Amino acid sequence: MQQIIILHNQIPSDAPEDVLDILRQAQWIEEILTQKGFSARLLPYSLAELEKLDKNVVVFNLVDSAPGEEMLSYLVPGILESLNLKYTGCSLANLFVTTNKVLAKKLMADHQLPTPALYSKESEKGLYLIKPTAQDASVGLDERCLVEHEEVEALLQEKEEQLHCPCFAERYIDGREFTVCMYGTKKDVHILPPYEWVFNDYGERARIITYDAKWTEQTFGYEHISAKYTHDEADKPLIHQLEVLAGACWKAFDLNGYARADFRIDGNNKPFILELNANPSFYGFYHLAKEWGFSFEDIIVSLVNQAGIL
Repeated sequence: MQQIIILHNQIPSDAPEDVLDILRQAQWIEEILTQKGFSARLLPYSLAELEKLDKNVVVFNLVDSAPGEEMLSYLVPGILESLNLKYTGCSLANLFVTTNKVLAKKLMADHQLPTPALYSKESEKGLYLIKPTAQDASVGLDERCLVEHEEVEALLQEKEEQLHCPCFAERYIDGREFTVCMYGTKKDVHILPPYEWVFNDYGERARIITYDAKWTEQTFGYEHISAKYTHDEADKPLIHQLEVLAGACWKAFDLNGYARADFRIDGNNKPFILELNANPSFYGFYHLAKEWGFSFEDIIVSLVNQAGIL
């Protein structure tokens, strides 16, 4: 029986909701794999414990900070490789590039992939969105992060002091937001149907998915943003374009395992790639499987099998 080690973050007693969610997903994956006949168990990240593992196990890597430093999340695959352990998901090189959003945007630009322009003092006037360079889960993102060009410098400094990490700013694309999930090998990627994040009754509010909108119940964003997994006939050309761009990202970043691409669509129906997450949550995969009638459990098993033969 193939043994699967589900590796996840160390979870402190005062962990925020986005970190607690990592443990919930680890328990979820453990249940699926056990039901599929694997011998699966959870393991909080520990180098000492990893060194004790049998080389025949497959590590299902769910660690998104390593440990406690988001900037270092890419190191976990490297550690697993140095220990000659097989693992699911993207490589050290994949995570190194995608975790640093500025570096990822520059690679997108090198491959002529559309992404919002980075802020500079010489940038054109307009609204800019300030983000942490290497945090995911919308950490640090709130309505105050959306500012005019002349306010960017001051708020960048304020945000960096608040979050104790580097931040950057990019041109704000006012429009619709979509996500594309994908998985597979470097040569054979499966692009799942894109889905839209709908901002319900937002009025004049800024249409951004803040940390609270993702994680804090009873906040406006949490209660007024919903995912739409079906497609309108008029959106079919756009949906196809998003699938093509997601596949181009997979190729440009030389991905392997699973990933998620986030898009903004401007008023002219032009898509912009916001970011590429090479270690995403599985909720999007699950809901797409439920909506479109394929097996989410089979995706999880395929990731294990893929890791086992690499």
